[in-house]
Amino acid sequence: MSKVLVVRPEDENPEEVYNAKGKLNKKFYEKEIEKLQIELIKLQNWVKKYQKKIIVILEGRDAAGKGGTIKALREHLNPRGARVVALQKPSDVEKTQWYFQRYIDELPNGGEIVFFDRSWYNRAGVEKVMNFCTNEQYKEFIIQVSHLEQMLIESGYILFKFFLDVGREEQKKRIESRKDEPLKRWKLSPIDELSLNLWDEYTEAFEKMFSRTHTPFAPWLIVDSNDKKRARINLARILLSKIDYEDKDATSVCLLADPGIVTHYSSVKSFSVENDKKEKKKKKK
Repeated sequence: MSKVLVVRPEDENPEEVYNAKGKLNKKFYEKEIEKLQIELIKLQNWVKKYQKKIIVILEGRDAAGKGGTIKALREHLNPRGARVVALQKPSDVEKTQWYFQRYIDELPNGGEIVFFDRSWYNRAGVEKVMNFCTNEQYKEFIIQVSHLEQMLIESGYILFKFFLDVGREEQKKRIESRKDEPLKRWKLSPIDELSLNLWDEYTEAFEKMFSRTHTPFAPWLIVDSNDKKRARINLARILLSKIDYEDKDATSVCLLADPGIVTHYSSVKSFSVENDKKEKKKKKK
């Protein structure tokens, strides 16, 4: 039986892979992400061969790096079998439909992987905080969503729910950079700027979302995205480790996610608090 690589390469020689700010250097990141992208190609081949259906939901705070993470995961996949869904606000017609209907229309067919850059959980996050939905609509969503996800899994879908989190100061820094850099300005929305002043409201909404929708069959995985490179690598690792696809290389490719980067919902509250504590310490120094 082949041995599984159980030591993360960044833990063996940390002085060689982290920069002065404690973030992964570019050389190490590119080497590791390439290995993981090769594994993702194998995963896609398996999905196509056996007509599997994979849903990857990426939620998170504004400017947490959802789009960049999806880009890294999907970069070398066949786009015909790896779609990205990033829906705009609902049209007048869609507002008259069952809330989940427009998302169901985007679910993967057999042989497909679909990445949701935000998903039906908009209702529990931005819509809740910004009062884009009524209390009755919110309650209906909370009642229905776990039933829907259970039905999807029973129907053969493989579902991942990731939440990318960043500290308050890191979020502010990223949003400000979108204003200053012309090539990033398209990412900036009025809601992004408003979110800076609604940190606590979003935290409360996310806590409620996790506590009510984290289930044994569809758990939430919280990803520390203060270092985008570490977030992408560890998210890819845990995604690949959860599926028994053919020709998996666990002997030379590390598929062991860092528990300091990827955690289950139960520790999200302390995780968010710790991010703020770390940032305050940096300011004092």
